[in-house]
Amino acid sequence: MRIMFAVPCYWPSQDGVTIITSYLAGGLAAKGHDVFVLTSAGNGGLQELPEEDVHEGVTITRMRIHTRWPLYIKGRDKKSTKTVYRNAVKDFAPDVLVVVCSQTWTLDWIMPCLKKLDCVKIFYSHGYSAWKTDVSYGGFLKKLDAVGAWAAYKADRYYKKLHHYIRLFDRTIYLSEDSNAAVYAEQFGLTNGKVLKNAIDDRFFSEEMRHSYEKKECVSYLFVANYNENKNQEMLIRAFAAADIGKSRLLLVGFEENAYYEHLRDVIRETLHRQPDKEVQFCIHYDRDKVIDLYRTSDVFTCSSLSENYPIVAHEAAATGMPIISTNVGIYDRIDGVYIVENTEQMSRAMEELYHDAGERARRGQAAYEWVCRQGCRIQDKVEWMEQDMEMQLKRRRK
Repeated sequence: MRIMFAVPCYWPSQDGVTIITSYLAGGLAAKGHDVFVLTSAGNGGLQELPEEDVHEGVTITRMRIHTRWPLYIKGRDKKSTKTVYRNAVKDFAPDVLVVVCSQTWTLDWIMPCLKKLDCVKIFYSHGYSAWKTDVSYGGFLKKLDAVGAWAAYKADRYYKKLHHYIRLFDRTIYLSEDSNAAVYAEQFGLTNGKVLKNAIDDRFFSEEMRHSYEKKECVSYLFVANYNENKNQEMLIRAFAAADIGKSRLLLVGFEENAYYEHLRDVIRETLHRQPDKEVQFCIHYDRDKVIDLYRTSDVFTCSSLSENYPIVAHEAAATGMPIISTNVGIYDRIDGVYIVENTEQMSRAMEELYHDAGERARRGQAAYEWVCRQGCRIQDKVEWMEQDMEMQLKRRRK
């Protein structure tokens, strides 16, 4: 099959969307399919990445697109427009087109063309972070925030219409049965959806990755997420600074510097300038092997996100037996042993407890490991499911 993925981020980025799309695209390429990825360079289209690339048998083309959704999506050059995107689909002539994510150019620019595309169309949802069942403008009006009110209005209009376009896909894939995208589908009577849960690199289950929970001179807290307001790394830094702990490190793994990253540096200068035993380290442009090694050598996984769906990083941390502290988002409250927190103060207390009590780290880490072992998270299974579903949809369309 000729398979095209349109995805807003891809290798060498290390965010969840990239990781999932990469193991599917690379896995399908390894099975002999012709796989092409159209994606965008990071940092609002300013990242210095090659326009053409090949990785793990997958041909990659990158456009330079700046998205401030729902206010605008715009290309930074003549090779990065909706017309170029649509022509790329036409020229590749895929048997299967996989559109990854809403609220960005991959879906928004192709929606008007869906009826005309004579191929199997799959929409791979990673959740609808801006979907609200009850939109209130009072808070924006009190703050005289006209831009915020306009953005909320546009997002509301978007989701009132989105279901019409989702019906045009042969298949929609959700990360879990209770993701808000699946809830949205149920509310609007969409019937083309299936659940394909995340998978984990087999290396995470290896014996060398397992945590031993011994007392350490320096305890490391890890968060793997791109730097942005939804991931809320500012909360983590403030909690880390306020925690009554000794020698320690907070490792923040993100793909690239951006405006929020610069803001975080200001927060560090504000909160940690008199705490020499504490270090915040930004891990930027790390390749996959280096990120995986951080899971092995760190002690506690943390998540400060405002919203999540079915984050693969939670499963990766659990597979190593690492104890997890998280805000009450996504799947975290269903993972055994996770320390759920609601605010900065609770995050600080959780950091303190797991810093001082290696036994508690062991108890929570082992519970998370046993949970993930029951989930069936093998990459090979997900790739085979995807291939079989594509072939079934293709046969159905050709009848």
